[in-house]
Amino acid sequence: MNLNKQNQYTVGSLFAGIGGFCRAFKNEGFNVIWANELDSYASQTYRHNYPETRLIEKSVEELSVKADKLESVDVLTAGFPCQSFSLAGNKLGFKDPRGQLFFEIIRLIKEFGDQKPKILVLENVKNLIYHDDKNTINIIEEEIKRAGYWFRVPLDHKGNLITQRSNAVVLNTKEHTDIPQNRERLYMVAFSQQHFKMNTFRFPNVIEEMNDVRSYLDIQHKAEEEYYFDENSKYGKMFADKIAEGNEDSVYLLRRAYVRENKNAAAFTLTANMGEGGHNVPVIKDDWGIRKLTPVECARLQGFQDTFFSFPEEMPKGKQYKQVGNAVTVDLVQKLASECKRNLIELGVQYYDKLEFSS
Repeated sequence: MNLNKQNQYTVGSLFAGIGGFCRAFKNEGFNVIWANELDSYASQTYRHNYPETRLIEKSVEELSVKADKLESVDVLTAGFPCQSFSLAGNKLGFKDPRGQLFFEIIRLIKEFGDQKPKILVLENVKNLIYHDDKNTINIIEEEIKRAGYWFRVPLDHKGNLITQRSNAVVLNTKEHTDIPQNRERLYMVAFSQQHFKMNTFRFPNVIEEMNDVRSYLDIQHKAEEEYYFDENSKYGKMFADKIAEGNEDSVYLLRRAYVRENKNAAAFTLTANMGEGGHNVPVIKDDWGIRKLTPVECARLQGFQDTFFSFPEEMPKGKQYKQVGNAVTVDLVQKLASECKRNLIELGVQYYDKLEFSS
């Protein structure tokens, strides 16, 4: 039997968004058999790009393994809502209804019974570790263990994460892939105690190389007029002044009342509120003026390549920015998917070795 055959291993995706997790696992040969997303605009984009995957468009709170006929999967992914734990959000955590959605993941896992996923891959903001004086991460750790998984998040006496022994690690897009976006996110991986003797998951190492940010941008031709600032306007003048004293090739960002230059030859973290007003959208200078990055350029900086991803034609620009900001970086998650596959293949080898031994 070929243990490494294409599409042998299956994935279910909660809070699927525009399919960052799904694309990453598909790229590693997994078969994404179902996904769940509540937002109707994100669902349109998902269906546009993954017509072969069954998408269940409803709240995770209404999702049911039995009623929705959710097939058991090898890997369950979930980038659950982060606003409740984010430094930029309200920080209410589990007191916020959105923070409560973590417990829906646990409920669904339990509904699978002895068919529960072999591996969980979860994503959230870095601040989740420190939220509510670390009570939040302690509760998450306890709930995942109670659901039957190997999962630990050890902290040292100062409360810092002991990364080399942890199943939850902060990874940065620009440090762990060659994509130049400064994006720190917490990734958590749990292994089912029913299938694995321990959690042997290895997170990716830091890499030295980073691509030129301008290689992701369409700077050879003029963008649509709507992306350019009038340099006599309030924001246009602020950007013009900052760019004049900085590097013309850098990426800039308006934060509240001031403009920042990214001096690390990368883009700032792409956020869900990029499409709202002049704030938070990365800005560059090209041969035609000072302009915002387009949603397509932002998508590339999340690993969504033009060869496999596009927005539906009528998708509003503000929704496009939001969808990209809410996504995970495909290339980063693909490294996690590869390591999931390695562990599943190893598990299969052990299973067949046992069969041969017993016969």
